[in-house]
Amino acid sequence: MVAPVAMPELGLEVTEGIVAAIHVAVGSRVTQGDPLLELETDKALTDVVAPRDGILRSVEVRIGDTVAVGETLAVLAGDLSEEVEASMAPVAAGPGTPHAGAAAEHSREDAEGDRLRAAPVARRAAERLGVALTDLVGTGPRGRITLNDVELHVAAGAAGGVAVAALPAAGEQLEPLSPARRAVARRMTQSQLIPQFALHRELDATWLLAERERITQGGTVRVSVNDLLVQALAETVARHPDLGLAFVEPSDDGRSPHYRRRDGVDVGIAVATAGGLLVPVIRRVDTRSLHDLASERVRLAEAARSGRLALEEMSGATITLSSLAAFGVDSFAAMLNPGESAILAVGRAVEKVRVRGRGLEIVATLALALTIDHRVVDGATGGAALAELAELLEGGMGWRT
Repeated sequence: MVAPVAMPELGLEVTEGIVAAIHVAVGSRVTQGDPLLELETDKALTDVVAPRDGILRSVEVRIGDTVAVGETLAVLAGDLSEEVEASMAPVAAGPGTPHAGAAAEHSREDAEGDRLRAAPVARRAAERLGVALTDLVGTGPRGRITLNDVELHVAAGAAGGVAVAALPAAGEQLEPLSPARRAVARRMTQSQLIPQFALHRELDATWLLAERERITQGGTVRVSVNDLLVQALAETVARHPDLGLAFVEPSDDGRSPHYRRRDGVDVGIAVATAGGLLVPVIRRVDTRSLHDLASERVRLAEAARSGRLALEEMSGATITLSSLAAFGVDSFAAMLNPGESAILAVGRAVEKVRVRGRGLEIVATLALALTIDHRVVDGATGGAALAELAELLEGGMGWRT
């Protein structure tokens, strides 16, 4: 039995991916679960595995191709007759396929040369939107038309502009966005449409920093200020449950706008990676110890930076913590992560002179900024939540160690 291997569904927000690597040569025998290809999505790198035992009969994509969910990536053959048939038939193997035949690649190039080069996902989008591929100038490798070229064309037409793809001027080069950067751009554009406001508060961090040192002693993983902030933030959400609501837009099926609430408190941690910003999620923070939180934070951060986060590890946060303390930033306000009602931004600890009684003293301070979705939370509710968070961090938190 011949079985196509299609790009799997990788979450509601993932509709396409880029072929990053091809692990198996055409004609190789594979076992169910063996990695065949590697896809780069706007979330992470994901392996596409063999759905059953068999022989890799063909690879239908090349490294760098943009593919959509459900699109055939490769074909497996099962029994001996199919193996013989596969060995005699021409195969479609890209230049990234180990030991791929040059003749097969040459025939694919000839076939593609007879028509406009376009990514399959771009062809489908153009057909759906009524765009003629002959009207587009491809900005992909070797002039290939990409999904972005189609979207730019449609956007230019809607704005009354000239419907042409962006071409580099003399001395300029066009650099395509990685899937991760495209995801950041899309989500931050969505965030700008949310009516949001930021509340700022500076707290005395003396007790917080002393607690970090005390709790860390004897632990196998060093507890960071961020771990303390995550646990205190979850406690704040538990005491102010409106922060855990998410506004859901009206849907095409007629459902009116509503709020969604999840069980427990899951906190997202913004992590800077070489490919862009990722937000892994620590689950059920309201039930975990600080040392458990620290271990999970380290694991998720390492997975994020290596591109090996699972999709379920990057979705469904109740609230997000974003810290730029490591970069020497004193304070900032973060933009909301769509699907959440609040995000806490934290800068570095800064020593300042403060009045105490009739004297002056130098105090370590920490600047907090709580950005809130105004459709869910009003200023008074947000102000009360931020005030309680500050009280917890200045001496009122009973840590779960």
